[in-house]
Amino acid sequence: MAIEYAAGPVTVDAAQLAPWHGSAAADVLTLDGPCPACEHPVEDQIPRRFSALERVGRPAPQPLSIQLSCTCAEDHPGRPADVSSGCGRTWFAVAVIADDGAVTLAPPSASADPTLEAAARALLEAGPKQLADVRSAAEKWIGGVTALFGIFGLTGLVSGRSTLTTLVTGWEVFIGVTAAVSVGLAGLAVYWIYRAAYGWPVTYPVSNDEELRAWYTAQQGAPRVQAALLRDGVRAAGGALVMLVITVGLLWFAPEQSPTVPSVQVTLTDGSQVCGTLLPTTPGSTLIRRASDGTAMDITARSIVSETVVTSC
Repeated sequence: MAIEYAAGPVTVDAAQLAPWHGSAAADVLTLDGPCPACEHPVEDQIPRRFSALERVGRPAPQPLSIQLSCTCAEDHPGRPADVSSGCGRTWFAVAVIADDGAVTLAPPSASADPTLEAAARALLEAGPKQLADVRSAAEKWIGGVTALFGIFGLTGLVSGRSTLTTLVTGWEVFIGVTAAVSVGLAGLAVYWIYRAAYGWPVTYPVSNDEELRAWYTAQQGAPRVQAALLRDGVRAAGGALVMLVITVGLLWFAPEQSPTVPSVQVTLTDGSQVCGTLLPTTPGSTLIRRASDGTAMDITARSIVSETVVTSC
């Protein structure tokens, strides 16, 4: 007769684990054997790596603490309707992986680190969710990448006041620097805040107890890391806004260059030449400030043979 369904851990010994056997692939341990409680056949898979990234390499044959659960297909009285298999029992064991990939199980020692049991439980719970979590994060990161490219629209502000070339020398360089800093800070803000919200795919090999402990430590420290990323992202966004305001202010209030007046060289009917800058005058004559001595010369149109614009006199 099938035993009553009861969710919870049970203690196992070496004799109960002796019939179990399995194999180790790069990403998963596949194990099968009788449930120590209901004695029905069970098959379990324990993930050994977390992420959507591939990694080449063979793990070292070292002990790995794992949690197994009953997944038998037999009926057990009292099993909840939303649970499709098993008698509810779970148990801890230590998997030893041989060089050929064969797996043997042993009961945990009395002096085993209690943290490893919590880590093994978290590993088993996280395994089925990893692919969905990575895919969900990837979909949300599409918006983050779009936002990053949208930041480059900030550079359009530089052309908001005709062109930088009209400003006094030096100001255009300073404005370019403030605009670049603003765009850079905005990019960092988007990156850090999206990382805080959706995380970053990382490959964690879990082939032995040390790697299991490292994975669990990283999981436990994730909230602190995410909070730091969020703080940094908000600060970067504030800095980007300040630099953007400075850039816009400089574009509108930086001094413009004084317009340059071209020099002209006038050839007269007597063969002489006058070189200088044009001054406002009345129709029918040309007023030139001679470059050599600054004298203003009023030259009638009929005495001019030709006028040529020159860079200097």
